[in-house]
Amino acid sequence: MVALATCAMTEFQKPTRAELANMSPERELLWYDYADAWLRFPLKRVLDYGCGYGNFLQRLADRSTSRTGVDIDEEKVKIASSVDGIRAQIAPPSAALPYEDESFDTVIIMEVIEHVADEPTVMAELSRVLAPGGFLLLTTPHKGLLTFIDPGNLKFVMPGVHRFIHRTLLGQKDYYERRFGQARLNDKGMVADFTTDQIPWHRHYRFQTIQSVAPQCLEVVAWSTYFPAFRAFWTLRLVLKVLTLGWIKRLPWPLSAIYRKLSRVESRTGDQLVVLFHKKT
Repeated sequence: MVALATCAMTEFQKPTRAELANMSPERELLWYDYADAWLRFPLKRVLDYGCGYGNFLQRLADRSTSRTGVDIDEEKVKIASSVDGIRAQIAPPSAALPYEDESFDTVIIMEVIEHVADEPTVMAELSRVLAPGGFLLLTTPHKGLLTFIDPGNLKFVMPGVHRFIHRTLLGQKDYYERRFGQARLNDKGMVADFTTDQIPWHRHYRFQTIQSVAPQCLEVVAWSTYFPAFRAFWTLRLVLKVLTLGWIKRLPWPLSAIYRKLSRVESRTGDQLVVLFHKKT
């Protein structure tokens, strides 16, 4: 528990084990669930940096006075903009945001910092549009015990194998071309959700690294890591899917039960990092 300098609340407390256990018990928890559980206070004016289709902003309707999203993918922005109460627009990576200083009370950046070429520049821009006394919540892959196992990088490490799996073994030619094909690379400069200016691809961070790329006006309220062996289980699920030519899409019991249980574990060996910052007044 950490004391906060804000009139809206006097203290912050991370979600308890019981609270996490009661969240969607039928499935595993992921980064957006942790973010949802951490943002259980009035958020006022919200900016979601990398909003995708606007799904997470929809969760925040009862906690916010306005909801704004930016993303580099115009197709996702178009869908997000169609949701009632959400304003969304395109924002090129590492570019200045089209908002005045101190425009938002809460800024969210989930699973995006590992996709940008210049982390300090992005963090500085997010802090610029954050009002003093406001909060910035960040989630990103944690550099933990087993995070060297990252199937998300297969498309870069072994592109031929990745292409063969999708197009031939799984029969997903249209999906592969839409997400990883040359047309997306030519039109958007992207491979899936990755821009080609980032090296090395899908990065993992320790808390100290994230703290070091944040501007000095942002002070840490709390941080934690969740979900030990997430990427190891994710890899196992993908291997089973490939070996069964797509017949097995989910982990079988009891692996599925262990997977769900681990997603609710807070541990320094976890694969998911969550950090909450507060902007000094």
